[in-house]
Amino acid sequence: MENPEEEISDVIRSLTMGSREEQKGALHNYFLQDAYFVHPFCRVPSFKSRQIRVPFTNIEFTINSRLLVLFVYQWYKIMSPKTSLEIDSTSFDSRTNSLYVTIRQTFTLWIVPFSLWQANVKLICLLNLVHLDGYENLREPLVENRREQQNGEKEASISPKSLYFIRGQQDHYQSNDMLKFIAPFGASTLYYFWQLFATFLCVIGATILWPVTSVYERYPSKAAQKLKEDAREAY
Repeated sequence: MENPEEEISDVIRSLTMGSREEQKGALHNYFLQDAYFVHPFCRVPSFKSRQIRVPFTNIEFTINSRLLVLFVYQWYKIMSPKTSLEIDSTSFDSRTNSLYVTIRQTFTLWIVPFSLWQANVKLICLLNLVHLDGYENLREPLVENRREQQNGEKEASISPKSLYFIRGQQDHYQSNDMLKFIAPFGASTLYYFWQLFATFLCVIGATILWPVTSVYERYPSKAAQKLKEDAREAY
């Protein structure tokens, strides 16, 4: 990607709403071979390509973490073939190469008739990007900037281009939104009331135990004083 904030919307839609070929193309074009994936329900650790042999046969195939991420997205599409998705905002932090995407989606489990099992959820997708030298017309992201030497002179590679690739993906949901996936019939509403009750407990606790904070503010520890001094120096 040249401009992650502008291009990521099409990438996400291809992964979640596209055909199998579109999913494969998006993974192949924008994710590194050792990309990782973290979701509350599943995880793909990062590992590079390796050869796997089927026991007691001569069959070998190559596997990497990006291939497993592809299987995750394909299973996602199988469970909810008619997922609808809206991207509310994107924000790129160039200092940490982090891309934040706010997403609203409706996940509909196909085996339940009349769309009775629907999860209308909101999440923040955190994408860890890396800036690499690639090629404009090649689909493989991990391409070195090769140079050939002919007659004692170095010849630059054809059409080099510096692009952003996805090193990893983390999906962050609120707890009540996660309940909508596994227990859609009222569980998130019950959790909502539990959150209100927890807020009430916070009010009671802060009202009764306020002297504890006063003591710590009057007699701060050395560690707390050092943190305050460091914060002042930072600003």
